Amino acid sequence: MDHFGIGAGITAVVRTFFQAARATGRTTSLVESLKTGDRVVFLNEREGRRVQAMCKDRGVRIQIVVNDARNLDPLRGYGSPGDDGRLVFDHSWVEEFYNHTIERAQHRLDQFQRELSGYGEAHLETRRFIRKFVF
Repeated sequence: MDHFGIGAGITAVVRTFFQAARATGRTTSLVESLKTGDRVVFLNEREGRRVQAMCKDRGVRIQIVVNDARNLDPLRGYGSPGDDGRLVFDHSWVEEFYNHTIERAQHRLDQFQRELSGYGEAHLETRRFIRKFVF
């Protein structure tokens, strides 16, 4: 973890924001904004089918795609949604994407710190022990 706790602070703020956004009508707002030809990315098929049914009730046909938020590459395989269609991410997918991105940034900082800090305290103590008893 970073010395200043910035990663932990960002994680706490993001969690608070996501929790506060619950039950605020995000799905309804999404459904109302969608139009025929749009492609929507979800974390799971169940939620995708639910939103698709809500759109169908409005006379709007959308395509749903289920994709892990940790890997955007599979989305390239679908190509463009069509002439007037857009690619839209469901709010749960976006939340998971940000959570993963923050987690990955924290991990990368930890990794850089370890790799660029030399041998570290454990190695120094082992070296002292060996010098004391071997030499």
